[in-house]
Amino acid sequence: MKLAIVSTILAAFKFCWFHRTQFYFLALPAIIILAILSTLVTTLLPSTSQHAFEFKLFGEHIVNSKEVLNYSYDGSPWRSLADLFLFFLMAGFFPLYSVAWHRFFLVPKADLNILDCYLWQGRHSLFLWSNIKIFLLIVPIGGIALLLTLASVVFAPIVGIAMIFFVSVCYARFSMWLPAAALDKKMTFQEAFVLTKGNGGQLAAILVLTGIVAGILDGMATSLIASASISLKIVGILTQNLLTNFALYLIMYAGMAVGITALSMGYQQLTEAYNSNRTVL
Repeated sequence: MKLAIVSTILAAFKFCWFHRTQFYFLALPAIIILAILSTLVTTLLPSTSQHAFEFKLFGEHIVNSKEVLNYSYDGSPWRSLADLFLFFLMAGFFPLYSVAWHRFFLVPKADLNILDCYLWQGRHSLFLWSNIKIFLLIVPIGGIALLLTLASVVFAPIVGIAMIFFVSVCYARFSMWLPAAALDKKMTFQEAFVLTKGNGGQLAAILVLTGIVAGILDGMATSLIASASISLKIVGILTQNLLTNFALYLIMYAGMAVGITALSMGYQQLTEAYNSNRTVL
């Protein structure tokens, strides 16, 4: 059985659109908390900036307003600590939300309980550890691929493309650990490779193309939000920042939902095909 690339990508977007109410239900708690805290950080601890250089022309002070040097957070460590706290909070919400959306797709009959979704359990630790394992595996693989590309000199473009494809396939095959972890299953290295045998390229194409399409749509939406936020100044800077942050986090989590859905679809189809083959044998 070969995974269908285009139909899987379209099905992932279609699933998220048809289940947008459930998306709001699962994502809004994290989005609201992050939007409020981000707004408080940027409002209460604004970063300061100063012109990068200044020179005189015929006795007049001329400043290049486009080149600015941003100082780190108001000259105090509080903004740095606040940003660090937001980073860890986002990192904590990531497995909670991801596992909830994986399970929403893979276990549709399970009752959606928002408290259970955002209550840290063993599956969330397993999911987070699986992400760390993938990172630890991809970094050296990517490093070796980069060295091979640089060493190839004349054929660097061809080798570079081949190495990007190879790293993408490795990531795609390792990524089977994630939906498995959401289902409380510990998948070994060998099991992931057996499950994705003959479908590594297709799975990589699904994940990469889904990410590209979602990224383009996110970029377009972000540009529209940036333009619209200018008109919100009339309601006050605090409200402007809050609404802008809310919209940006909403877009980010929507993109995550599409990617998670595509991964879950690949995992579901491969698992069903594998179990079917075992039953026949």
